[in-house]
Amino acid sequence: MIESMKTVGIVVAAAFCVALSGMSAAENAERLYLEKCATCHAADGSGHTVAASKMAVPDFRSKRVRQTSDEDLYAATAQGKGHTSYPHAFLHKGLTEQQIHDLVKYIRTFVASQN
Repeated sequence: MIESMKTVGIVVAAAFCVALSGMSAAENAERLYLEKCATCHAADGSGHTVAASKMAVPDFRSKRVRQTSDEDLYAATAQGKGHTSYPHAFLHKGLTEQQIHDLVKYIRTFVASQN
């Protein structure tokens, strides 16, 4: 009986930790976005910024971004693929693969908010 209660406690604790780590990943992605991306892409993803007035910055809520695959968004963010007017390549500027995947998920929230 005591062993089964310990097991249940461990399972509940593990589930709680997984839930917390999921929340912190989303919060971390939002923080990273605000630090690394919002200057050009705007806090709301619209691309309406001073920086965007000087270069082509996509609206993350647009049909074009909605139709872009997660893999292509990852490549653009991680390696700078398709960027001619401003640098990216965050994979080589201190972000991890997981952080960039989390940023892509966060960018998708702008598209979802338009529907």
